[in-house]
Amino acid sequence: MQEQDFYRADPVARWLIDKCQLTPVGLGILSILITSAFYLIAATVTKTLILPEKHLGLLQDWFAWVWICLLNPVIFGYYLWSFKGIYQLIDYLEKSDIVDTTEAEIKFVLLPYQKSWRQFLALGTAIAFGIWYFSVQQDVYNWTGSDGGIPALTGAINAVAIFYAGAVLVLNLTTNVWLLHELLGNKRLNINPLHPDRCGGLSQLSQYSLNTAYLAAIIGTMITLSKYQFITQGIAQEYWYFNFIILLYIPISLICFFGPLLAARKGMRKAKEELLSDIAKQFQADYVQIQKSLSSDAEALKKETAKLQELRSLYTLTNEFPVWPFDVTTFRQYLLSVVTPLLPVLLKLGEYYFKRIVVK
Repeated sequence: MQEQDFYRADPVARWLIDKCQLTPVGLGILSILITSAFYLIAATVTKTLILPEKHLGLLQDWFAWVWICLLNPVIFGYYLWSFKGIYQLIDYLEKSDIVDTTEAEIKFVLLPYQKSWRQFLALGTAIAFGIWYFSVQQDVYNWTGSDGGIPALTGAINAVAIFYAGAVLVLNLTTNVWLLHELLGNKRLNINPLHPDRCGGLSQLSQYSLNTAYLAAIIGTMITLSKYQFITQGIAQEYWYFNFIILLYIPISLICFFGPLLAARKGMRKAKEELLSDIAKQFQADYVQIQKSLSSDAEALKKETAKLQELRSLYTLTNEFPVWPFDVTTFRQYLLSVVTPLLPVLLKLGEYYFKRIVVK
């Protein structure tokens, strides 16, 4: 298995990684620079850097810069990470001997990444969303809606690039979860219960899940900021479907975090249950032996009873072994990432109802 096996079918990723030698962070930073320059040139040519009337100029539109400096680098960076992250995780699991895999299994799980229809689907999705984005800019987005020309076209071109990377990202993350369940779901894992990461040696998996949850949180933040802007502009009712998207945010976040973890949970629980079963069988065998030798001398009986006590202690210790590949700290970070994107809408709704109920 090589890293290229995960992105060989994607010409864009192949060019960015193999030819340009870009990392996820590097691509994210580069996207900020390129998009900023692209937007500034378009705004300069159309004299929309600063506008005095209804529409905001590019330098006055805070939402445009949140998009440029937050959403663009996150989507493009995660686009590359979706290839690299899963490779690094599988490579770690193999080298740590946590799971035993065969070459045939690896070839099988790599097949979906090598299907060219994924890129055509992503491109078609990107073009469709780009057309939709262009159609709503006049009414919704400040700078790109300042006229029907170059600013709107600039925003639509950026949207096509974002939606292409986003569509590939969604396909990859979905396939990554399937891959983990194929490799881990039906096997007993060689867990180290006393590993210092407090995850049985699976901290890499928990960090992968946390990274996907962070992605959901950032996208959720952009959605709630859009909703905040609609409320501010008094057009929230026209884009009511954003309410459903916000409602879907929490279950999507749960899937992002727990989807990969569930792949290892079954194997961890299976390993724990087998250990407990072995201890229980040995305890039962020794207990029966003691019953048969009750008439033996006291010293021998004392030794046999002490062994039973040791087995009980071992059973208690084994029963405390983890069956989830994350610790309390990781779970707290996840909960914080879930709540944060909802704050803008909650604050705006609170302000809205305060003015309606209290001020009146």
